[in-house]
Amino acid sequence: MFTAIARRAVPALGVAGLGTWAAVTTSNDAWDDVFPPSPKDAARREKIVVLGSGWAGLNVLQKCAGPGKEITIISPRPHFLYTPLLAGSAVGTVSRDAVREPLRALVDAADAKADKASFLRADARDVDLDRKVVVATTTGVDRREIAYDKLVIAVGSEPATFGIPGVADHALFLKEAADASKVHARLLSNLEKAAALAACGADAADVDRLLKIVVVGGGPTGVEFAAELADFTRDDVAKRYGEGLASRVRVVLVEAMPRILAPFDASLANVAKEHLLDRGVEVRTGAAVTALKEGAATFAPSTPRTASPEAKAAALAKAETEDVGAVVWAAGITARPLVKKLAAKLGQKDTRGLKVDASLKVPGADGVYAIGDAALSGFAPTAQVASQMGKHVGRALRDGEDAPFAYRHAGSLCCLGNGNAIAQLAPPKSAAFLAWRSLHSAAGTNSVGADGDQRAVTGAPAFMLWRSLYFTQLLSASGRAKVSWDWIQTQFSGRNVVEPVLLRRDSPAASP
Repeated sequence: MFTAIARRAVPALGVAGLGTWAAVTTSNDAWDDVFPPSPKDAARREKIVVLGSGWAGLNVLQKCAGPGKEITIISPRPHFLYTPLLAGSAVGTVSRDAVREPLRALVDAADAKADKASFLRADARDVDLDRKVVVATTTGVDRREIAYDKLVIAVGSEPATFGIPGVADHALFLKEAADASKVHARLLSNLEKAAALAACGADAADVDRLLKIVVVGGGPTGVEFAAELADFTRDDVAKRYGEGLASRVRVVLVEAMPRILAPFDASLANVAKEHLLDRGVEVRTGAAVTALKEGAATFAPSTPRTASPEAKAAALAKAETEDVGAVVWAAGITARPLVKKLAAKLGQKDTRGLKVDASLKVPGADGVYAIGDAALSGFAPTAQVASQMGKHVGRALRDGEDAPFAYRHAGSLCCLGNGNAIAQLAPPKSAAFLAWRSLHSAAGTNSVGADGDQRAVTGAPAFMLWRSLYFTQLLSASGRAKVSWDWIQTQFSGRNVVEPVLLRRDSPAASP
């Protein structure tokens, strides 16, 4: 009996596994990794320099590696950061090791296919466009020059503070792995301080200040982090510090626009807002932070950029300052200094990014491409866009043929924690469209989007979609194993509540 079952089950499982692998390979646009095309001009040697180690730069590296290519990756960050899981790592849902891949391992894989691939940990400070040389520093003071035939600028972006007083000095950010460590350390440190003060009968206001966390920015990053905080409070703070302390934790999500999650349909944004409110998150829309200082934040009604001076003054007159324990800033991005410098050098008035043509080449800069957040391309600054741009330019460099970039939007996802999420899925532009439409019609999903051609998925199905999609995009078996173990551990034994050691400090000497 068991033998008969096995004879049927094994082939079925094999077919299912093969089908899953094929679907993932298609979804990740990676068939040319499985069946590399024949080199068109292997005899032509070309030095390719890629600035950046994020989604855009990594995909360039993976696609352009081939005969005749000598590739150098220059980045101050020696790892690839898996940004979709960064919010979770800031509260211990997953470890920092699980969301990073060592860059040298990825470069070694490219080196096996290219003539040479290498990594230089350095900061790119300037580009001599006439001499085709990148000027970089490895220690902040030394100067090194790296020649190129083709240059890809994929340095990403940095948090925008909008010139608001105190943000640069007192806010915590969510852009790099080190930022997640700082946020995690502040949360746990404040919890320990609050627990000690409460145990000693200290002023309630001091305890409440430490336990108030403000998340600025109602985009996907801010919403996902606020949701993670809500789960962390209910599941782990209550367990480790007691219900009394957990009930005093306040999570406040602040968004200057009239609603959160502007990239999503309004109906889905409302689903997310209601879920956050149900989980105890206070959501403030139409509100702006006007100043930060140690332990305090000032809020005022937001005004549009076109508002008159009188309207702005009236809004500021309503400003109120509140005590806070931490402010996590996820309110926008701006170009990095290198991009601004090159944009000015090329005569651009708008220095938010480098202008590019249809094939993502920078006009006026021979052999230079700009992709991802570094490009003024008209596309959203998302990992999805950066990945597709990186693959497009990587293939153009590999094949020696430039072509117009065509973006294929697959949809948008936002995790709301506690087994919940929202998804706004775009229809495939292929023969799979009929099957896609039939599947969603059978599932009863709602039509959303400006043209009503997209589909909304919410709740547990969207959460499974979120986890499954991002899990398949992890780059290594070890990374998938780490993330899987972290998710299992969080589910059954709770999140990591060991405070990260950021800087060792000697205990102060006791007073005589």
